[in-house]
Amino acid sequence: MLTRLRDVLRSPGPWLIGVGVVCLLRFPGNFLLYPPFCMDFEVFRMIGQRVLAGDALHLYAPTTSERMVFKYAPCWAILFAPLGAWSSHLGAVIWSALNVLWLVLACRLADRLCRLLALQPAPWLAIPAILVLVRPVTAEFLLGQSDLLWGVLMVAFLHAEASGRRWPAALWLALAISLKLPALLFLIYAACRARWSLIGRTVLCFAALNLAAALLLLPSGPLGLFAAWGRALFASGTTYAFDISNQSLLALAGRFLRQDGFGLNVVALPTAAVLTITAGVQLAIFAALALPARSARSDHARLIFDGALLMIFVVLFSPSGWLATYTVLLYPVMLALALMLAKPHLTWRHPALAISAAGLFAFSAMTHAKLWRALGVLSIRGETYVYLALMVLPWLGLCLTWYLWIQRRRAAEGLS
Repeated sequence: MLTRLRDVLRSPGPWLIGVGVVCLLRFPGNFLLYPPFCMDFEVFRMIGQRVLAGDALHLYAPTTSERMVFKYAPCWAILFAPLGAWSSHLGAVIWSALNVLWLVLACRLADRLCRLLALQPAPWLAIPAILVLVRPVTAEFLLGQSDLLWGVLMVAFLHAEASGRRWPAALWLALAISLKLPALLFLIYAACRARWSLIGRTVLCFAALNLAAALLLLPSGPLGLFAAWGRALFASGTTYAFDISNQSLLALAGRFLRQDGFGLNVVALPTAAVLTITAGVQLAIFAALALPARSARSDHARLIFDGALLMIFVVLFSPSGWLATYTVLLYPVMLALALMLAKPHLTWRHPALAISAAGLFAFSAMTHAKLWRALGVLSIRGETYVYLALMVLPWLGLCLTWYLWIQRRRAAEGLS
């Protein structure tokens, strides 16, 4: 009996079931008793109501407030239509249960990607990965956001592409780009790597999905939906670029390079200069990853490493990156942990790897208010969310990038 139990626990399946059960009890189970206000889910639900009522003309108009606007491509309005038939309470329970499913699927696919690198990740690896990101994951559930769905689509793309399933890979990537435009970074990377067939399939899937959706939603003016979508994206990116909750690389640069009232800036540059510097840094980092395109096809190892880094860049390079958005880093964190556990002596004896790994765990701890209360830091210039003021999450993302970048370089002999 004990031998059989040990054999079962060597598989990630039972551990992921356990994670799923705990999350189901913690979130949808709790929501049954204590109805939450899932702020972002309410946007999706109202969009569903508009679709069901035939009011697609106002698809991208404000919902619960002027700030809360639907920012996804038309195909997602169709996919969210069933949400409009649910009450706020029932919808929050069902949506959070679906988020548990996305979480478990993301962990399962991440495990498979690690195995394609010839790593043997511990079957329980998802648990410490979720704990590293527990603050963003909790925010994802409490706000009813869609970042776990976005993340699982990108991981599904990487897994399908690495497994040679070209059309499913293109479909998952097209859906990810339709959900949140920063996933377009994968196509830019594909262009740098001369992966023209991938680009063609993805563009075809994107066009087919969204043109069909626009025609269904607004037959009299389908192209108008795309214009409204573009306006919603532009307004969101410009209005909230330096909002206190924004945890993007641009916001990080703004905190330390412009006068924003927190007193953390080392210089006081104009906003245009901060934008230019950030764009230059992001372009240089991306170019270092994607160039030169030494072959028309990347092998699996390069795709898996670069895919993890691209998922970090999708979060950091977006003009608007919120707390919950960092749930997208679930796969990169699992890959980093799998590498640490595979050769722990390498990580802790290599100075740069040790510093970046320690930084990852330290910044994860800094996302918790209890740590700051224990240190006696209750606010910074009146802002009680100390970790937001100090831009802890972008630093976490940069440490994760540094760690995976070094590991990628060390494995360069095996990359095309």
